[in-house]
Amino acid sequence: MTKFTEKATAITPNREIQPDEYFNETDHLIYCSKCNTPRQCRHELQGKVLIPSIRCKCQQEIFEQEEAQRKLHEKQMEIEHLKTSGLQDKALYDYTFARDNGINPEIKLAHNYVSNWEEMKSNASGLLIWGDVGTGKSFFAGCIANALLEKGIPVLMTNFSRILNTLTGMHFEDRNQFINSLNRYSLL
Repeated sequence: MTKFTEKATAITPNREIQPDEYFNETDHLIYCSKCNTPRQCRHELQGKVLIPSIRCKCQQEIFEQEEAQRKLHEKQMEIEHLKTSGLQDKALYDYTFARDNGINPEIKLAHNYVSNWEEMKSNASGLLIWGDVGTGKSFFAGCIANALLEKGIPVLMTNFSRILNTLTGMHFEDRNQFINSLNRYSLL
């Protein structure tokens, strides 16, 4: 907190005014030369006048932009972590709705599932995808997985044989622990 001293009628700061600031004689506060908003405010506490520094309008805008960038970066890192743990095959990263070629009109069901995810989850509703080889089952599942992962929802996309292979040779306690670890995913 910056210290101030009170003299007769004026309160003056005990710090140097920066090149982008000026001292306003009317309210005895330091202002920003760019946006003309205060960089100080006045508070009275137990009979003493305190004048702490605050962000002016342009400083606040810069702070908010930096904070938004930091949050975006954190979210991107979280999504990358979710994808790394949830998509066991790197090729699945490319299975997105944006890459749909429009051949299978049933993709709208996958879109619907993602759009209504909260309702589907609360109702414990799944989506059964079946068809011949090459009809897009894995692509549909990958689109759903990636769309939910982008929303920060933990998803694991794997296959039953991979789960069985992992369980093979494990001790009983390790098997239970592995199966319980699957519960951390909102969608399997």
